[in-house]
Amino acid sequence: MSFFEESHPEFKGFNAFYEKELLPALRKKEFDRLNALKKVNRFGPLAVGAIALGTFLLYSRVGHPMFLAMGAFFAFSAYMGIRHYFLKDIKSRTKNHLVAGICRYVGWQFSEKVTEPPELDLLIENGLLPRSYDRVSFEDKMWGNAHGAAFEALECHMEREDKSDDKTKWVTVFRGSLMALEFPREFMGRTVVLRDKGWFNRKKKSGMKRVGLVDPKFEKIFEAYGTDQVEARYLLTPDFMQRLVDLEESVDGKKIRFAFLNNLLLIAVETPNRFEAGSMRVPITDPKRTQDILNEVGAVYNVVDSLIKPMERQA
Repeated sequence: MSFFEESHPEFKGFNAFYEKELLPALRKKEFDRLNALKKVNRFGPLAVGAIALGTFLLYSRVGHPMFLAMGAFFAFSAYMGIRHYFLKDIKSRTKNHLVAGICRYVGWQFSEKVTEPPELDLLIENGLLPRSYDRVSFEDKMWGNAHGAAFEALECHMEREDKSDDKTKWVTVFRGSLMALEFPREFMGRTVVLRDKGWFNRKKKSGMKRVGLVDPKFEKIFEAYGTDQVEARYLLTPDFMQRLVDLEESVDGKKIRFAFLNNLLLIAVETPNRFEAGSMRVPITDPKRTQDILNEVGAVYNVVDSLIKPMERQA
């Protein structure tokens, strides 16, 4: 039975691999999911009922409607806490099984924990990440080779400490995905593409001049700067720009921005938490869970192909 599109050469034979290597373990995890949901359905109503009873007794004594709102909040929080407690391990194991399995199939590697944090200086200096932050964390690192380009991708969460009224809270300044692709030859200049800011766009940026984009559709979305106008226009073809937009969509992201420098393509895109197992309301064997990850992998190949081929012709 064929579930998935084998749209890239690396995907050929994946359906057979899925049924032999991935699906049996997913069926076992589906059994675990159903058992966990039974526990949620058993203990969740008990917790909600106990809180509801306590709220009713307190309200009947005090008579203030605020206690009803508080009771509803605590009941909801208790139910979600119980759900998270019983399902978190299944979600984590499902995520690692699927993502690591797919990466293994295409010759990539995956690690949920990031032991060696990347340097962010180049991304910050070129405007891809905010300068002001106080702490940063990383997870879900994926790396390998895509059609001649070594690459590394991971999730990044940057926060700024905000102190007001003697209280401290952490404000997210960036949450998303970072990617670095290393090509076999260097770019002649530096090209940076940011989101269009309308009247706030600059004519120059860090020694670079504005680059006009060929397609007016992308001119409305992005603002490009470069030190080498000819190379920038050669790189920023409508096909390549569309592949970047497709990559953004494949990761449910927004505000993708990128830079070419030395032999690197650096990409930053704001995304929700990726590579999660998905909703536990649907079976773990649902093919959509796997197809979503395949789409992200395929988007990486698409971006590389749209650059590698023109570079080969130029060489």
